[in-house]
Amino acid sequence: MTVTLLGGRPIRNPQIWLRQAGRENVLYNPSTESVHLLNNTALAIWELCDGETNPQEMINAIVQVSSLPREVVAEDVDRILTEFGEARLVSWREEGA
Repeated sequence: MTVTLLGGRPIRNPQIWLRQAGRENVLYNPSTESVHLLNNTALAIWELCDGETNPQEMINAIVQVSSLPREVVAEDVDRILTEFGEARLVSWREEGA
């Protein structure tokens, strides 16, 4: 099952550092010493991982500002949230919590 079909809202791991220099966006996880480079779409999704916004709302927001097809955005959001979860960059808050 895809993350966009799961209930819940992703929330950023508070230990993760975001560093921006010029056109580069980098997340650093000090507990794993891993570095993650973000493109603009991944950065937008990262910023929406506030514990209040669910994946469907993320898709809606990105479609509005980008004019990209919904199917493309849904695939990107699903893939990126899955990668964020696997890298322990985000955790999931239950809907209504």
